Amino acid sequence: MNKRKILIPIDGSERSMHSLEFVKEIFPKGSVDIIIMNVKELVLINEMIVADEIKLAQELGKDILEAAKEKMKDYKTETYFAFGYPADEIIKKAKEENIGIIVMTKSTKKGLTRMIGSVTVNVVKRAKCIVMIVPNDFTISIR
Repeated sequence: MNKRKILIPIDGSERSMHSLEFVKEIFPKGSVDIIIMNVKELVLINEMIVADEIKLAQELGKDILEAAKEKMKDYKTETYFAFGYPADEIIKKAKEENIGIIVMTKSTKKGLTRMIGSVTVNVVKRAKCIVMIVPNDFTISIR
């Protein structure tokens, strides 16, 4: 039987790291394969992308993913970095990898769409798999 694949998009914030803790709490070691993903949205200035900005973004993304992978060291984990619109890249990766569950964290911003985040709303609307949304204040229960 194939293990279920979980995609965890993170942005490096403490809030987004809650998704990792949630997955560890819910899914036993060895029961799932995990892809941790970081997407950097590129901003064009006069239709130019500054090469230094790209290099810096890639390095930051790599650092974020390595820190996340370390938190998930007991699990079979891959990391993936992309440039683009986060929701588009998350949906694309989920299709490519035949993902069973996407685990995301709620946004801390105010307003209806901001309640769970515009990227999350977009992913929920378009995903062909389960999307689990972790609350900001998720804490691990001690068993």
